[in-house]
Amino acid sequence: MAQVGLKNLHYAILTEDSKDSLIYETPTPLIGAINATISPTVNTQELYADDQLWESVSALGKIDVEIETADLPLNIRAELGGNTIEEGVLIEKSSDVAPHIALGFKSQKSNGKYRYIWLLKGIAQPMAEDYSTKKDNVEHKTPQLKLTFMPRTHDGEWKHTADEDSTSFTGADTWFDKVPGDDEEEGFED
Repeated sequence: MAQVGLKNLHYAILTEDSKDSLIYETPTPLIGAINATISPTVNTQELYADDQLWESVSALGKIDVEIETADLPLNIRAELGGNTIEEGVLIEKSSDVAPHIALGFKSQKSNGKYRYIWLLKGIAQPMAEDYSTKKDNVEHKTPQLKLTFMPRTHDGEWKHTADEDSTSFTGADTWFDKVPGDDEEEGFED
């Protein structure tokens, strides 16, 4: 099925990713989803013997992700970039450290059903910005955020995908409640 839509973009801060524990904050919506591009890098090593290809081994490298939204409020930019806001001003420093996040969304398929996606561990790059003067025709400039995703330390997983029209998938109603694999106890209070 062809993908014909994109909506319900969410992110969740990854607070702990170890062999023993995996904890995310509650997912937060990012409104105005326009585009999401996922580009895994596959590194391949080939061995030739007896004048032919003898063996080919592939390994997953980094996963480049670019999202475009209608708006990216300063408070969300600060959270994703590890920046600060003081008196309404976004302050970006060379020493800022962006947190690891999960990114989830759903995409409508041509049959009207949805494909659900969670990318499980990534980090945002400082945002490129593009400004230009107004001309005869209005040209929208929308924020584009680039991220690099990788497998989680906890279990090696990097992505979960589900189709609403699969008879075995029953999690559509709760897909954005928490990131898959989060082992934070339900109802846990500090």
